[in-house]
Amino acid sequence: MRLYRMKTWVGSLLVGLLGVACGGAPEMPPGPSPLPVAARESKLCAEQSVTMLTLTGSSTHQGELAGSGSWAVSGAANAVRLEYYVDDVLYAVEEQSGKSGTWYFSRTGVSCGVLHPIQVKAWPMIIDGDGVRTTCTSGSRTMSKPDVGEECAGNLPCESCHVSGANRGRSARALADHCPRGALDEQNMMKLLERAKSGEGTARR
Repeated sequence: MRLYRMKTWVGSLLVGLLGVACGGAPEMPPGPSPLPVAARESKLCAEQSVTMLTLTGSSTHQGELAGSGSWAVSGAANAVRLEYYVDDVLYAVEEQSGKSGTWYFSRTGVSCGVLHPIQVKAWPMIIDGDGVRTTCTSGSRTMSKPDVGEECAGNLPCESCHVSGANRGRSARALADHCPRGALDEQNMMKLLERAKSGEGTARR
């Protein structure tokens, strides 16, 4: 009798174990996999854009180039990323929060007598309640100005070099040497040097 009861108990235990192994306990279905980062950003940024990017003014003074303007974003965007380029090279980056605002940047050590192109690029951003910052790669705007610069102190503008032969005792050669070579093509440069040579010959007489 004791042997029979033991067999019955062992059999019941084996049946229970087999039931669990074969899926007797229900399994939870897997949750949805998270979207890739690019897909999440694409969905988040679908309606966002920079609606305004303007240049209020730009100038160069004593080797310092500066520019300023305004920006605005739309949709759920509540910030902007700004990139500043001088001579087609990235100079500075900043992020500003809000739906609109103003931008300003300056750079020292800029050479005189040469025109410098400046460019500002703006991208809409979203900053959530946890402080997570998302920069949208779509909906951006670009503003550019190709001719920011100043003449070197104490020199005439380059156009004056090949209009007047000399100015207040300064030789035409000195004025010609001031002109940036990149501002003149080969033909005009030859004319300029000939005029400088002629002016010096007249001065000797």
